[in-house]
Amino acid sequence: MGGKRKSNGPGHLRRSRVLSLRVGGRSGRDSPSCALCRHALTEKIQSETAGLPPNIEFRDPRAATQSLARLRAFVSETVFAAFLQFLSASPSPDSVVVRFERLIEQARGELATAFEKQPILIHYATLVFGYSGWLGETLILNIDLFRRLGRDKDLDRSYSRERFQEEFARMHARSPESDMAVALARFRKREYVRILLRDVLRIAKLAETTEEISALADALIEEASLAVNAQLQHRHGTPQWVDAQGRLRDSRFAVLSLGKLGGNELNYSSDIDLMFLYDGGVEPPTQRISNREYFILLAQQTTELLSRHTREGQAFRIDLRLRPQGHEGELAVALPRAVEYYSEVAQDWELQAMIKARHSAGDADLVRAFIGAVESYVYRPNVNFAAVKTALQTRERIDKRGKKLVPSRTARHAIDVKLDRGGIRDIEFLVQCLQRVYGGEERWLRSRGTLFALQKLHDKEHISGKDFHKLTGAYEFLRHVEHHLQLRQGRQSHQLPSSQSELRVLTKCLNRQGSTAMSPEEFVSQIESRMATVAEIYRRIVYQEQSHHFIDAEGNLRLQAQVSPSAENSYSQILQRLAVDAPRLFELISHADLSPHARRNLDRFLSSAATKSERYGAVLRSPAAVERALTIFEFSNYLTDILARYPADVALLDDIYAQPETEATALFDAPVDQSSAIPDPVLAYLSQSSVDRQEALVLLRQQFRHALFISGARDLYYSRSVFETLEENTTAADRALQSALAIADPPSGFAVMALGRLGSREFDLLSDADVVFVADQATKPEVARRAAERTVEFLTAYTRDGTVFPVDARLRPQGREGELVTTPAQLAKYFARDARPWEAISYLRLRFVAGDSAVGGLALASVREGIVEMAERPEFDRALADMRSRLELSDTVPNSKAWPGGEYDIDFLAGRLQAKHRIWSQGNLSERVRLLRENGLLGEQECRELDASAEFLRTLEHFVRLVTGHPGKWLPVADHAQVCVAKLMSRAPGHEEGHTLEEHLAAVLRRTREIYLEHRF
Repeated sequence: MGGKRKSNGPGHLRRSRVLSLRVGGRSGRDSPSCALCRHALTEKIQSETAGLPPNIEFRDPRAATQSLARLRAFVSETVFAAFLQFLSASPSPDSVVVRFERLIEQARGELATAFEKQPILIHYATLVFGYSGWLGETLILNIDLFRRLGRDKDLDRSYSRERFQEEFARMHARSPESDMAVALARFRKREYVRILLRDVLRIAKLAETTEEISALADALIEEASLAVNAQLQHRHGTPQWVDAQGRLRDSRFAVLSLGKLGGNELNYSSDIDLMFLYDGGVEPPTQRISNREYFILLAQQTTELLSRHTREGQAFRIDLRLRPQGHEGELAVALPRAVEYYSEVAQDWELQAMIKARHSAGDADLVRAFIGAVESYVYRPNVNFAAVKTALQTRERIDKRGKKLVPSRTARHAIDVKLDRGGIRDIEFLVQCLQRVYGGEERWLRSRGTLFALQKLHDKEHISGKDFHKLTGAYEFLRHVEHHLQLRQGRQSHQLPSSQSELRVLTKCLNRQGSTAMSPEEFVSQIESRMATVAEIYRRIVYQEQSHHFIDAEGNLRLQAQVSPSAENSYSQILQRLAVDAPRLFELISHADLSPHARRNLDRFLSSAATKSERYGAVLRSPAAVERALTIFEFSNYLTDILARYPADVALLDDIYAQPETEATALFDAPVDQSSAIPDPVLAYLSQSSVDRQEALVLLRQQFRHALFISGARDLYYSRSVFETLEENTTAADRALQSALAIADPPSGFAVMALGRLGSREFDLLSDADVVFVADQATKPEVARRAAERTVEFLTAYTRDGTVFPVDARLRPQGREGELVTTPAQLAKYFARDARPWEAISYLRLRFVAGDSAVGGLALASVREGIVEMAERPEFDRALADMRSRLELSDTVPNSKAWPGGEYDIDFLAGRLQAKHRIWSQGNLSERVRLLRENGLLGEQECRELDASAEFLRTLEHFVRLVTGHPGKWLPVADHAQVCVAKLMSRAPGHEEGHTLEEHLAAVLRRTREIYLEHRF
């Protein structure tokens, strides 16, 4: 609904079709009457938009006209004139107008004087709104930032880590917010507003921007680890160890950063690669828990605090895969063990990752000791270009995800400025390889930042002047492109948009980098040209260095003259091992007709299985299941990711796939045993007298993972309604919530209620769980809040077994400003006074899940009474229509939810009629539509069409998630993913033969919008 919206994927409807959707028109050949209607509509639009400034190009002129008219009534002529002046230079004027109007409404006059006295603040607002919808929302919700931005020279200085910590301490001290995760996430976004302005105003260069973002990350990592450590010390005491002289010392702890953060090159939306380190040594016998347990808890809870989803989002996405032994390794590593690993066990690519290792938080001396101990293994003399061998192997694996050596004009939508040949990753790989080759003898080359290292390599004449300038220019340009891709919606994106309107906006954002304006075509051509140049330099230098380091001092061959071993060589080696260990499995796999995509996924699975004997044995014991998994490797990245991380889970396919082994494997022709119940070992375990909470949590994560894996696999092997799938997923999520609550040991009178997709029993892969925590009046607020926090923590904690699912409590009364736990009486009061109409239809999905059912029943009764009263207000219909329009206008890229005719049209229509006619249902979207027909509120034909639309749109969204492993809301961009989604959709109810999936989607959106408009008021 309107209170919470998630990321959506790009699409590519033709412009004419998009325009027809916007005005509610029909496709097909125009009749004379259609031409007359279109002429009348054109005249109407021209008359409505006659007052628009001629120098501003709006995507939706009519909506802009209405917003500007409302704005003019709220602000002075001086402010309005200044706003139009700054608006004319904005890359996305539609977004600016919508958000500036919201800012004025939110401020309620607070900014009027400030804007009159300091028009530059209007400029700042238009810049933030135009360059980043994501940070635009932050500015709207934090209008106090204008006071800070209005200070002299506040934008002139780059903040250090220490300055960020001071600012955070001030903000945290003034804020009533008790949730540290919320405070960290909020502070990050607030600081990003200032960093963005320095960036787009060209006050800061690229290196300054990335260094400042990295300093901010360091500060927040430090604050998180300090907060967690204080709690653990209060509970377990201070961890200690005994040194060689028998003296008792406090144990040290540190956080190392790797990757982009380690190089001080962090993006606006980067993952951060971390490694947790602590002292080793003999421990005193009096400690309550071992140092190992203590620091693993510290690492786990620090990671969870930084990555937890809150009403402000999350502070950072944390990636711990670069720690010793990757996923299999412990979250925190003792210093002696870490040094031993990198000196004896680490692979070459792991050593290369250490080039960027540096201190981010905790004890700096501990980090220096570690880096000093492993540096000689990272930078060996006479490397003989083993680093190039590693880089080439990694590069080959990445290339398999691309389509061509250099991006072509026929596939511009697929250009990935990071991973495609000639992109950012190529430059970084090349620099790191040269550092390892020459850094063993030339310590001066041992730098972390890419640009700094490039300069040093050039100074030492390892890169020519011409190549240096081309690589530096390309790197800076591509990083700017990457930044603006991520700033648009706050997502980790590196791929150029396929939408022409979004590409035009991106081009305007980047025009500030040059002296003359570029067209979108010229912009894409410039990217292609720069990437082609990088690709040529990469190939030339890498293979030139190979030939230079071909023979060692004794004349022995160290590296083959051909291309280094690729992913396919690795695949062949694994097959050779299988031929000996499991001839039957080898026979099944080697004779399978696999696409390159499926073969890559099979390689990932087998490579992961081969890392541990228990995994490998589990795979060898399930040859038929591995053969059946070939369909997964072809069609589902989501399920492949599970099997790559947990290879033994492949045996689950034996339980759901009943096809005789003698028959040939074919897509969708295998019967499935749908009666097999998903086990619930956690609740059974919790019923025992003595319970180990950590073991119970491990069971909980495994149970939920198995449940969704089984459900997703059924969708590949069996044709069924998407709502059956979503019902299975909801049952699994309900059980997970019930188990987590039981582990949290809640007080009596405490309940967990579901909202959103969980409330309507439509929980999907990669969904958040929208919940409301409710307690009765007799329950102590602090006890209830702690039970809610523990429940969320158990479901979202990052561990070796992964998480269960994100939990979102932002739909509670007062949203992020409200208490985490509410009461039935507070719910009734909120709906009587403060709730808005869109919240009323959101709360139609409220459903009891766990805890005290009597309290849940009271909460449900309070909400329904409030919904009835609100639906009788005269402004109810108009408020819902306005909110629906805002959702539509705020999303500039196509998606099947917010765009005209999308799921929101059905949801808003059904919700309005349900609320006004007291039709209570916690069913799925299709069931809600059928209820409207049964109550005489929709005609038979309309009901059939909306029912089919609901199932089609939900099915499309589900299959996009299943195929891509990402929560997209439109057709995927990659060719292979498009083909897979189309094949799966061909079996969906209502599939129309003779029409492409894109045509079917356009028809569904068009007809759904027509029905919505007929019933809107």
